[in-house]
Amino acid sequence: MLATIPTYAEPTPPAVSPYARRIEEYVHSLGWSLGLTETEGGRERLEAGYGNFVAWTYPEASFRDLCLCAEWLFFTFILDDLHTLKVYDAPEAWVPVHRRLMDIITNGKDPAPPRERTPFTKALTNLSIRTRERLSPGLRGRLNRHLDLFFQGFAEESENRFRGTPPGIDSFTHTRRLSVGMEFGFDLVELSQRVEVPQDIYETSLFREIVEAASDVVAWQNDLHSLHLDKQRGDFHNVVIVMQHADGMSFQEAVDVTVAKVQERVADFLAAEERLVPFLTGRGVPRGACEDILRVTAGMRQWTNGCLHWYRNTTRYAIPTTPGELDQQHDHLQVLLPSLDDVPRQSCG
Repeated sequence: MLATIPTYAEPTPPAVSPYARRIEEYVHSLGWSLGLTETEGGRERLEAGYGNFVAWTYPEASFRDLCLCAEWLFFTFILDDLHTLKVYDAPEAWVPVHRRLMDIITNGKDPAPPRERTPFTKALTNLSIRTRERLSPGLRGRLNRHLDLFFQGFAEESENRFRGTPPGIDSFTHTRRLSVGMEFGFDLVELSQRVEVPQDIYETSLFREIVEAASDVVAWQNDLHSLHLDKQRGDFHNVVIVMQHADGMSFQEAVDVTVAKVQERVADFLAAEERLVPFLTGRGVPRGACEDILRVTAGMRQWTNGCLHWYRNTTRYAIPTTPGELDQQHDHLQVLLPSLDDVPRQSCG
């Protein structure tokens, strides 16, 4: 399947951080501090190479900034797994978790009583404080908003699972843009490069076109790569499965259409990026600022190609071989947040 996934022509091969080995060791130590090494499932997840992932996606970052990027990506991978546990996979169960996470991220304080604070929530609190110190108020606010949307995507997926049927393609595309989390992932490109896209540029229709096209490319590439696992789990939040259901396509037809859709969105991104220089010049943006913004869009392409490279080496999307392991794959994560004894635990299936 990897050979069929389209992507940007450059950079080929993608750049990699000189700190690749150090950052992988850093993520392992972080996983140990959170208690993930205390279970077999946690130890297996740590072997997925999350440090290598950020080494490929943020190659220009200083080691200090790469640590911030690694923590954010590692924590959001954990939360992506966590929200699919039955105990959290209902809108009414996820809402208080979402609210607590955003309180921590926005305020740098955990609103839960001390007895309910865990190494994970303490580490997230610390990360939020260190990130706030590193970013301008504008970029910090944007990052926080995008993390909020990411968690909203989880809630929408839970609602779909509760209904038991795949969403339509338009609804799916909206939700998938949220749950893939690329808006905050691309915000971290700016952090890693020590540049910032001005808010009045970021909010223009042209730059939004670039961000949305790049997000769709990453989301649908991921869907193609994880398709075997999604089918095994019975999770219909995959563009191939959604199109099969909506349009009555065969499996292979849906795969072929998805490949074409990725190619189209790559072309959309490149066409919008080509229009960026005359657009910025026409708005009187200084040459240095134009170059910084183009570095960010180049960083989006690098991120995407680096992620594809990581797919070739990670065990994150491997299908468990032990009977029953698939249903219990993320059970080790329940220690990261306190129990939800006071929250209804209706499963979304």
